[in-house]
Amino acid sequence: MTERAPIDFEPGAHRVGELRRAGISRNRLEASDIRRIGRGIVLHPESELDPATYVDRCLALGQALRDEDFLSRRSAALIWGIPCPLPPGQRIDVASFSPRRAPRRVDVLGHRVKAGVLEWALVSGLRVPSPADVWCQLAAVLSPWDLVAAGDFLISGKRIRGGGGARDDPLVLPDQLSAAVARHTRSAGSVVRRRVLPLLRSPVDSPQESKLRLMIVRAGFPEPTVNCAVPVIGRVLHADLGYPRLKIAIEYEGAQHFVDPERVRHDAERRERMYEAGWRVLRVMAKDMHQPAEFLRRLASAIRDAS
Repeated sequence: MTERAPIDFEPGAHRVGELRRAGISRNRLEASDIRRIGRGIVLHPESELDPATYVDRCLALGQALRDEDFLSRRSAALIWGIPCPLPPGQRIDVASFSPRRAPRRVDVLGHRVKAGVLEWALVSGLRVPSPADVWCQLAAVLSPWDLVAAGDFLISGKRIRGGGGARDDPLVLPDQLSAAVARHTRSAGSVVRRRVLPLLRSPVDSPQESKLRLMIVRAGFPEPTVNCAVPVIGRVLHADLGYPRLKIAIEYEGAQHFVDPERVRHDAERRERMYEAGWRVLRVMAKDMHQPAEFLRRLASAIRDAS
């Protein structure tokens, strides 16, 4: 077997034109160890990025963008780990500064932004807008509920597994988010941002918890407390949502609560401790988010009984 010629570039994504100008042959770039990332961009054979995954595809494209373009909106959000829906067709959000033309590629959703507004940070080796600025950009492309879920994530920090309720530092402090909104007063989504900002809460552990809280309020119930403290014998547990005065706890249970036997056992013990402490526990599952009538009936009944 003929040994393939080495490619003396960093093991990331590169534009084909750049490699060809460096003397790398067309045949070498068509070899089976060269993976393509959209039109005119390839991955170095030693790159660990997987073009089958959306985030890695964003990282790869981001490495090969021209200096005047950058990842933005949903693509930048998902690189930061901010929960949000994928763009239509899993295309990649890329921005450039006005008055330059927005990027045009079949795999890209291009848009323009005003210069001098964004603050910058490095994530996974790429220069991208700060998390607060990304959230402001998302207001132009997300529903208000998805925007609330993204904002809750930013100001909550992740729960440390086995940390007794401790959390990592949040990506963004509330004051930083407010300052970013003030910088973006003239950009797309300004009305939505101002309306949504007061709805953010922390600490919240999942987008579904955020949407469940909004669903409850929209149905006319008082807003429940997030991360609701539930004193039990010997310790304090925390329900996803709750009404402390009424001793009502609300727990969202996604698919992960049912596939891991240890998680199932842990959840059952938590509920039993809450019951023993005199709390009523309402369990909410994915189907209740799409067909909420039965859950809302149970919630109304629980509030009526406890009042």
